[in-house]
Amino acid sequence: MGAVASRSSLVAVLGEGRRPGQASRASGLALPTVSEPICAVGHGVAALCCATNEDRSWVFQGYSMTGPSVYELIRAPGFARLPLIVEDFVKDAGASFSASEPDAVHVVLDRHLITGQNASSTVVALQNLLFLCGSR
Repeated sequence: MGAVASRSSLVAVLGEGRRPGQASRASGLALPTVSEPICAVGHGVAALCCATNEDRSWVFQGYSMTGPSVYELIRAPGFARLPLIVEDFVKDAGASFSASEPDAVHVVLDRHLITGQNASSTVVALQNLLFLCGSR
């Protein structure tokens, strides 16, 4: 399960009610502004992959982030049918990706973007989102 949220609105939810390996689709990500705090956890980080600028470049190029590691994904049935491997996309699109041990708490904060590796990272990621929102 994963989600993406910004301070002013819920942007997208991916993975709600789906088993690991079931595809979720996002046709585009409408961000209020690129400077708004954004938090994505687990499979919800995939929603960030479709956020592009007017020139079709990726909004998060040059950022550091995390998401489900390949090691976590291969344990789930349906791995071969996943439409996107977040770790590969992030690296190919020009951002830095880091991950910890499978199922460990791992959160990355870069500017206004907070990403969590998996469901275990949800509380820490949301605490960082609340801190960022309160500091603005």
